Amino acid sequence: MATSSTPGLTLLVGLLVWGGEALAEGDSVVQKLLDQGSASLQVLAYDTEQGLRQNSLLNPGNLVARLPGGQTEVETRLDLKLTTDAVVLSLKPRARFEWRRSGVEDAKTRLDAWVNQGSVTAFPIPELAVSVGRDILTWGPSNFRSPSNPIYFENGRNNPLRELRGVDVAQVNYSPTPELSLSLMHSFGDGRGDWQWEKDEGFQALSLVKVDYTADVYVASVNASKRWAAERPRFGAFAQATVNEALLVYGEAGLRQGTSALYPEVLPTPVGGGFVPRHAQDRQLFYSALLGGGYTLDSGHTIYLEYLNNSEGYHWADHARYFNIATSASELLASASADSPLAFQTLGAALNNGLALQGRHYLFLQVQNNQTDSGPTWQLRYSLNLMDGSGQASAYVEWNVLSRLALFAVGVLNHGSNRSEFHSLLSRSILVGAKGYAL
Repeated sequence: MATSSTPGLTLLVGLLVWGGEALAEGDSVVQKLLDQGSASLQVLAYDTEQGLRQNSLLNPGNLVARLPGGQTEVETRLDLKLTTDAVVLSLKPRARFEWRRSGVEDAKTRLDAWVNQGSVTAFPIPELAVSVGRDILTWGPSNFRSPSNPIYFENGRNNPLRELRGVDVAQVNYSPTPELSLSLMHSFGDGRGDWQWEKDEGFQALSLVKVDYTADVYVASVNASKRWAAERPRFGAFAQATVNEALLVYGEAGLRQGTSALYPEVLPTPVGGGFVPRHAQDRQLFYSALLGGGYTLDSGHTIYLEYLNNSEGYHWADHARYFNIATSASELLASASADSPLAFQTLGAALNNGLALQGRHYLFLQVQNNQTDSGPTWQLRYSLNLMDGSGQASAYVEWNVLSRLALFAVGVLNHGSNRSEFHSLLSRSILVGAKGYAL
């Protein structure tokens, strides 16, 4: 009987040894994954106070736009990433609490949670990358706007604190050489909705092909895209050249046929007109072209100057007609007559006319310090509408007071008449806050 237990004892010892090796191997795999992963958690808390234009023609009494006079926000940004030889996983969930204040009796709170970015990227061969998920597709050297980008004409650089919304996209990128890259993209969701799974009613899928060439001192890119609806193809391109250590020059442009934007027309209505998609079905070409350059001083400060020509914007007659209709609608809304609903609807169309920029000619200036300098990081920006003379000046500053804590502020000041683009809704705003890193 004693000898019969030996095989069982041997088997038990073998299982324990094998189990220990498996656990050790499992711990090694887990540790390897931890070594290949990264995580960061950022918490931002900030308050914004806005000065609303008192005699606004587009938003009388703040009845149409309903802009908050103040807003307090707390936002958490979690960034997770895992990188292996074959695949890269990334996830960037966000949560934000907002307290919007239009008045003591009109305060509103809101809690949002969403995934701003998150994707899976695989590398079947070193030259090929395939990904699907939610991403922010920005490119180009311009600071004011990005004419070559069919998704993000507003490139988000006016406020370094705000994140652009990601879009749901599948991508294939092929780089046969270090200089040349070919990208195919298909955007199948706009990244909006309470939990980012819902789609806006007017969403249209977009397909895009993009070719990039990068040399020692030159960068060039062209792209063609189409939204899968009645919209015709759109083309974009940008190029930049480093002339010397101090001077950078660049250009960026976009071209499309037709536009769904709303234009003012004289109509036999109580407000004297309305807004219609004048060029939705025609074959007129519209372009947006930007020329600019950056010069770095001996101090390390950089000065950028850009000029934008936007043919989709209103010309002089449209500009005058736009505000004439808005004036009539504003007066009608104040009279509380039976036609007030029409006036309200007309002003809503004026505010949401589908134009990223209302004018046709803009100058832009930006000055910033060396980002590697010790002490505060700052940036000054000024945008000028050359048609109506209105402008917007802004200043941004960020100061690392501790290793994991930074204070920041953004101030904006608008000028111009009440018949101008930049000074039609807001006169000024100030944002102050702090951000800390928990991971």
